[in-house]
Amino acid sequence: MSRDSDKKKNNKKHREEIRNISSIENGTSRAYRQKVLVRQAGKLVDELERARREEQETQADGIIRQKVVKRKSTRIAYRVVGIIFVLAGIALVWWAMGGHYRMIKAAIAIAAMAYGFYVVKASFRKSAYDMTYLFGQDVVTIIQKRGSKVIPYETITGYIMIEPDPELKYYIIKFDRGRESYIVPFAGSKGKCEAVYDILREKVRTDEE
Repeated sequence: MSRDSDKKKNNKKHREEIRNISSIENGTSRAYRQKVLVRQAGKLVDELERARREEQETQADGIIRQKVVKRKSTRIAYRVVGIIFVLAGIALVWWAMGGHYRMIKAAIAIAAMAYGFYVVKASFRKSAYDMTYLFGQDVVTIIQKRGSKVIPYETITGYIMIEPDPELKYYIIKFDRGRESYIVPFAGSKGKCEAVYDILREKVRTDEE
């Protein structure tokens, strides 16, 4: 009997321990979910405040502003890749000096170095840095790292609004000026994107219209 009673006590003790652990885990998970919800709510408030400020600025001067941020890490990555191709091309030049198929080897080395220089040079272009688009009543002004560019609406030859994925709330305006193409992303700003599209529809005249 004593063994049975000891077994029952042990089983009861184990059940209580399991309940305690479960309650702790449930409490921890609830606290984690609350933190996630608070963080998401904070981001939503910040996004709404940013949208409100942008709307006030637009209403003040009739200009729609959209800043396109380019990451510094991306530029650095391009430069590193370019330098690697240049160094690989230099190494291939030494490899091309001996053995057979020297011309083919030399062509591969030159192609590798040329591609490396192209990638490094591209990382220093104006388009690799942050740009701010100002869609006014008469012109589109693009503020870049080194100066700005003014594009009258009558010189724009085509435009389109793109929604890559409705679930991501990501929108894009693409407009062309001859051979030049400009892509302006609007993350989570459908209203602003549609406002820019309305301006383009009103101001731009293309052959298709």
